[in-house]
Amino acid sequence: MNSPRQDQLLTRRRALQGLGATLALPLLDSVQSLRAAETASPPVDLQRGLAGHWKLQGDCRDHSGGGHHGINHGVDLQTGAFDGRAAFIEVPAKDALQLGRGDFSLSAWVHTDKIVDDTLGDVLSWYDPRLRRGLTLNLHASAGGYQSSGDDRHVSFGIDNGKLGEWQDCGRPNPTSNYVSNSLTVFDGHLYAATIDAQDESGWAHVYRYAGGKEWTDCGRVGNRRTTGVMALIVHQGHLYAGTSTYDWTRVFSGKYDPARVYRYEGGTKWTDCGQPGQMLRINCMATFGGRLYAGGDRGLPPAGEKQWTGRPYQVFVHEGGTEWRVAGSFPAEPPRNCYPHAMAVHDGRLFVGYPNVHAFDGKTWEFAGTPLGDTPVELKPFLQVHSLAVFRGRLQAGMWPEARVVEHQRGEQWLDRGRLGDGTEINALTVYNGKLYAGAIPRGEVSRYDEAAGWTSLRKFFSPPGWEPGPATAPVREEINNWTRVTSLTVFQGRLFASIGSCTSAAQDAPAGVRGSVHSMQAGQCVSYDKDLGAGWRHLTAIRQGGELRLYVNGRLATKSAPFNAADYDLTVQQPLKIGFGEQDYFTGRIREVRLYRRALADREIAALQESPNLGEAR
Repeated sequence: MNSPRQDQLLTRRRALQGLGATLALPLLDSVQSLRAAETASPPVDLQRGLAGHWKLQGDCRDHSGGGHHGINHGVDLQTGAFDGRAAFIEVPAKDALQLGRGDFSLSAWVHTDKIVDDTLGDVLSWYDPRLRRGLTLNLHASAGGYQSSGDDRHVSFGIDNGKLGEWQDCGRPNPTSNYVSNSLTVFDGHLYAATIDAQDESGWAHVYRYAGGKEWTDCGRVGNRRTTGVMALIVHQGHLYAGTSTYDWTRVFSGKYDPARVYRYEGGTKWTDCGQPGQMLRINCMATFGGRLYAGGDRGLPPAGEKQWTGRPYQVFVHEGGTEWRVAGSFPAEPPRNCYPHAMAVHDGRLFVGYPNVHAFDGKTWEFAGTPLGDTPVELKPFLQVHSLAVFRGRLQAGMWPEARVVEHQRGEQWLDRGRLGDGTEINALTVYNGKLYAGAIPRGEVSRYDEAAGWTSLRKFFSPPGWEPGPATAPVREEINNWTRVTSLTVFQGRLFASIGSCTSAAQDAPAGVRGSVHSMQAGQCVSYDKDLGAGWRHLTAIRQGGELRLYVNGRLATKSAPFNAADYDLTVQQPLKIGFGEQDYFTGRIREVRLYRRALADREIAALQESPNLGEAR
């Protein structure tokens, strides 16, 4: 039987038969083409293979018919709003829902506001951290070591079953610098890194863009002042910003260096001067908070005629536009609540800054947030420093010196020890990647993974000669300092974990360039990432495993896919609940609706149908 459209075409053909075959045959071809198209493309059936469907519009019940109803933990089900603090949906694990080694598809509508003063968080997580098994789907932005996360929105989708790939050498951005700074940052689909010091001044303060393999593209020198490097990179309101520094802490106050400044990247090798926040010689940290750009660092040289800064506070500055900055916070330089702004993070609506104590800013007032001492021996407390801040499982984590401990903020002024990284002395980098928390430490240039009760597992020591034992952290000598090697930053790009390596002082004269001054990457499990800005508002995400391939779709279009892998290696059976709006990174901040789980791989036209579904008009 013909369709109404086919009957219409045939009627027109018969009416025009007298006009000859020249007109009639194309009409017949049209009928045959339409019939073939209808045969090749059966109607889209979005119920086929549907294992779970949580609309999150009035309830958290499973509308697939499978009975996998969710348990609400504080989500506003009338709006689908997740508060980023404690709200999530828990779907109990059942055999009928398990994915095993089979194909699957996840889809969801997610909404984020233009200004989000929190880690964006997990959309979906079905993961067992003890086994390193399961799947994760989250929104995030990169944070280069001391820096807070930018305000752009990237997407990561990963699976794992306890697999770990080999480290790859990604080259040296600056051939003569031994210090890739705390700066690895993803911006507009590309990875950027900055360096400090070089063989001569022409190599000072450059930023580079990763070109693949071991290649880097020089994005030019940042400013023309006498500053040896760029310490801070961050994405703020669609732009990449850089903060210059003269990092060498052993010489910075004895050399003739200029105060640090902030610059905005304009493409190519062009940078626009955004002014000088205070008199600091080192901009250690930057953050985007409440829609504004913040910077912190040292106090610079004492005023003329004074030998030291006795009694004068450390400060954080906020950008007022153009080249103008104003003081946003002042901190005592002396104990017990002293704070030298060294690391920043935005979490749960507050801007945190630390070293050795931590203070938090809600946009109006600063509040003391305690001392992340952890299990550091009391006799080492006078040496205590905070060198990194990040969020893991909804809690703020601090990376410490003089023992490389991770210490977790609980509430108020309370902190909890998360363990020490081997014999490490300082943690410069913390980040969550494919379900696990990773840290980078000095003096061995060591990357470690947090493995629950087992503590920290060392994955790579970039400098650790046989038999070498680093000297004491609290009484170092120059010869040992020159050997110390840092992991300066960790970030996620192209589904991989990237690590930058630096010397201890950043001075080219102190340690040879080699592994110091390089960037490396590795992959845990299988992971893909969308490295451009997802943007604010409603967006549709679809994550698919089909055999030995992962695919990630954004707004109905394929955004990225993995290299082929052995599907048999990835049994995703877990006894943990499926979580919507929470996972190994953070509670989701925003809204989530129309979450679907399929026990098959959706076709492109089915994904397009989900993205264009009229039932989602209200959600948009």
